[in-house]
Amino acid sequence: MKRILSLVLALVSPLSKAADAKLGSDADPIRRMLFASQSLREQAAQMHLTGQPGTFQDIADAAKLAHEGHPKEAILKLQGALQRPDNETRVTLWVWEGLRELGVQPEPKLAGEVLGAIIEMPSGGGYDTLAAYADGTARYLNFSGKAIFWDQPDEKVRALCKGLIDATIPPSSSARPRTTLALPKSDAQVTLLTRSGNYVIVNPPQPVINAGAALMIELMNRAKQGADQRHGSQKK
Repeated sequence: MKRILSLVLALVSPLSKAADAKLGSDADPIRRMLFASQSLREQAAQMHLTGQPGTFQDIADAAKLAHEGHPKEAILKLQGALQRPDNETRVTLWVWEGLRELGVQPEPKLAGEVLGAIIEMPSGGGYDTLAAYADGTARYLNFSGKAIFWDQPDEKVRALCKGLIDATIPPSSSARPRTTLALPKSDAQVTLLTRSGNYVIVNPPQPVINAGAALMIELMNRAKQGADQRHGSQKK
């Protein structure tokens, strides 16, 4: 799947007047998509298909088959989608969300593998949200409404994403299933994204916070470098 975003640092206005949700807020659909836990129907409704073969088309086809009462065919379509070599981490998680919806569970040795970690941290009267994925992509939504979307292949960022994910493994025994995408009421929390679903740790230990801070600082530095380069090129 083509990586269509490299680095964006911008104040994003609400997606629509109907949504009326600031980026990173409780109702923000972009924040909610970070967790890759939408149902098949929700996924299909939010897709912008081109008519070309690919995982998104597979998911849309599976949603249609399931809606029409053909769960076995829908499962086969999703299982085929998992075989595509270019799937990003969130896409893999969406496919597994659909498979579990249809009654298919991952193999035990794969079920608990952490493919992503999302920290939600109180900040400035709101919440900062930092997401790291196993494929080296990352998202940072600041409470102010600014955001960094990182999709560019980069070994350092990938290592920092892995560092955050790995930091969640020792305390994972205290994780509980996440049943809502609402922001926490007061405390920080980290959500573990797995093929078997999402699990949350409230008040994560300091190594998790430190790993998240390292990734966030790197993303902010990259964003500043990008802004400086753009500013410099405009002066020429």
